[in-house]
Amino acid sequence: MQSSDTLLDVRYKIDLSRRLDVSAPSVSGAMVGTTQPHELLAWQPSTWPAPPAAVDEKFIEALKEIFEYSILLEVMNVIDDAKKSNGSLAHRGHVIAIALMCALDAVASYGYRKHHVAEFIKAHFRRDYVVFAEDIYELHRCSLVHSWNLFEAAIYPDDTKIKKEGGVLAFGLLDFFDVLVQATEDFLDRLGAEAALQANTLERYRELKATAKP
Repeated sequence: MQSSDTLLDVRYKIDLSRRLDVSAPSVSGAMVGTTQPHELLAWQPSTWPAPPAAVDEKFIEALKEIFEYSILLEVMNVIDDAKKSNGSLAHRGHVIAIALMCALDAVASYGYRKHHVAEFIKAHFRRDYVVFAEDIYELHRCSLVHSWNLFEAAIYPDDTKIKKEGGVLAFGLLDFFDVLVQATEDFLDRLGAEAALQANTLERYRELKATAKP
């Protein structure tokens, strides 16, 4: 295992250039009768490596691949498909926004516990989002995931930066996605050196891995 001092110099750049890769199987989750114990397939948790005793570079690389392939690239594919079929994200906003909120929730759940979405935003998002962390959780994440629609907030089908207009908080879906990718990179970079992030992430990973069906 490498020391945290060594890990501090490692940068975990998310690569979305493979978003049009069609070689991946279409089935996700548990695959009955299919076992590939030595190959990490991000969309099949049963193939994820066993949790290590402590966070090391190999573990962070595996986590990066899971985030990259089964979360961020999946969302990127949906965004690309919407653009191709519709020309923009107009009239596709709720579908994209809900996927983004769930992606944020999933990534944030590794490093943080109580109020994990807001805490992740405060720790890793671009500065202009940080002041609105609690509002994004309440007005966007909870409203979209639980009620599908937005009642006290808004979204744009473009790269508009986050802002308040007439008391209404709004941001562009493409900008939010870009910031989420950058925040995920920042989380992975900091994971190699911050003990609290390491403890929370290993605990979460162990919990999820233990439930995976082959």
